[in-house]
Amino acid sequence: MAADDRAQRVLVALRRRGGRVTPARRAMVQVLFSDDDHEHLTADRVAVLVRERLPNVHVSTVYRFLEVLEGLGVVDHVHLGHGRAVYHLTSERHAHVVCQRCGRVVEVDGGALDALSARLEAEHGVRLVAQHFALAGECQGCVGRRDDP
Repeated sequence: MAADDRAQRVLVALRRRGGRVTPARRAMVQVLFSDDDHEHLTADRVAVLVRERLPNVHVSTVYRFLEVLEGLGVVDHVHLGHGRAVYHLTSERHAHVVCQRCGRVVEVDGGALDALSARLEAEHGVRLVAQHFALAGECQGCVGRRDDP
């Protein structure tokens, strides 16, 4: 399905739930569904991209609407380390691993952690929600590499 079609479906779903479709909200949805490399965006970056289209959009508007989109199941936010949360479309369930050495973010299939989640639930009564926080690790390029002085 084309990005414009997916964006339009989100706006229709928003209207069905009683939400307003303002020019700012339309621009945010278009930014999120654009074909550009916008896989993981902070709310501040979304605001910059939206302001390229509509210069007077305030960052608080972006934050509030991202929460609305999260409630609709359109986006998720994830914490990839010590920085701000980033947002991404929920089209495919996946988890994130951040390389502790170089900062590279690797997406892994959401099912990759299902066995661990089942074990944690069976042994400790805890269900793993791995999409919200990134796991720490080392990417292939950094494994074994040492930056000794």
